Amino acid sequence: MKDFPIRFVLTDEAITPSAGLALVGYLLHRTKLDKRVNALRLPTVRREVHISHSDVIRSMIGLLATGKTDFDHIEAYRQDDIFSASMGIQHVPSSPTLRQRLDQLACLPMTETIIWEESMRLLVRQHATLSPCWAKGKTTWLPLDIDASPFDNSDTKKEGVSRTYKGFDGFTPLFAYAGKEGYIVHAELRPGKQHVQDNMPSFLTTAIRRARPLTSSRLLVRMDAGNDAEANVHVCLKEDVDFVIKRNLRRESKALWFQIASQKGRRVDDGQTEGVQTYELCLPQTAAIDGHTYTYVQVTQVTERTMERNGQLMLVPDYEVESYWVRLEGYEHVRMSDVLALYHDHATCEQFHSELKSDLDLERLPSGKMKTNALVLVMGAFVYNLLRLIGQDLLSDPRHPLHHKVKRRRIKTIIQTVITMAGRLVRRSRQIWMKLTRRSGYSEPLLNVYQKWREAR
Repeated sequence: MKDFPIRFVLTDEAITPSAGLALVGYLLHRTKLDKRVNALRLPTVRREVHISHSDVIRSMIGLLATGKTDFDHIEAYRQDDIFSASMGIQHVPSSPTLRQRLDQLACLPMTETIIWEESMRLLVRQHATLSPCWAKGKTTWLPLDIDASPFDNSDTKKEGVSRTYKGFDGFTPLFAYAGKEGYIVHAELRPGKQHVQDNMPSFLTTAIRRARPLTSSRLLVRMDAGNDAEANVHVCLKEDVDFVIKRNLRRESKALWFQIASQKGRRVDDGQTEGVQTYELCLPQTAAIDGHTYTYVQVTQVTERTMERNGQLMLVPDYEVESYWVRLEGYEHVRMSDVLALYHDHATCEQFHSELKSDLDLERLPSGKMKTNALVLVMGAFVYNLLRLIGQDLLSDPRHPLHHKVKRRRIKTIIQTVITMAGRLVRRSRQIWMKLTRRSGYSEPLLNVYQKWREAR
């Protein structure tokens, strides 16, 4: 039998399986993250330390960008000059140092604030494209989706782990996504048993104020029935943003709603299906806030079914009711078809949750301390935005190898095709070069994106 032609040999050449980390490091270089983080003072850490705060933060960001969350994974990069050069790290910390320093930084509320502010400023500076979800005339609306997604941390004794509404033990973090691309503008780690509406007005206010500088379109807040509280409506009205919030009917009678809709609403079904009647009702609502009166509408659709699909008559009619609080600037009479289209698009949040939990492997957070896990989640949101920014800019390049049209690439795809791209590090004339093979379909688009970023400085 003929011998296998490939032989394995060892080499001292600087070859990396993560050449795309250089893009992440370049984006971090365009922020003031290092200066601001290093200015933080910890009582248990002396002023001059061998490993700076920025080295710790950048190291964790580098791990997250490759889809790794465990602190012990940093040990594989301690002797890797390419990792440190790509991420701009002076000294890569050990696993215990990484864990302990993040525990200490997590105790300072300013740490999370700095990461969030630099993340938002970077999106503005890089002119991140955020696509609207709806347009009428000259007005466009940018979605701001608020949603919770339980993280399964069963069989652990981490602080804050408790029973979630999904029936398992874990956390119930809250997220705010802007644009159809799903950039994260706010995230908050919460105990599993905490209700989604707890402290929601404060969370919503922060999310709106962070999202506003990212777009010239009107913001459209979309929330599900777990947040049908008047406090959320009042926040949206005070902040002058539009909203679509699904109502929870609770103990309201569906039969009574049908009577009201049939008397005051309009019939919207075509009448061709026997035994089915659908009515739409738009009721004006008012809210008095700080001496000002605001208006919005409650849009309700009620369907009565008196016959099964096989023609069998029902003894008792079956009712379906969907109701929403809606405000769209300039439109007092909103059609239910528009509301349903806008709200159903809110389900895209589940894809964003999946990318965070699966692609970035953030579901089972690495620390036993609640504050440290909260900081890791914030850094994960920062990395998520960085990878999303890289992916969207690559899609806009005409040399992108993907031929069919897509609006967004999954974070997992960006990690597999860009971050884990093979490269060779070359040091010459006091400069560092990352060489990529021409045979990769992503090398030339990646180089074009990098050059575009440099020219836009």
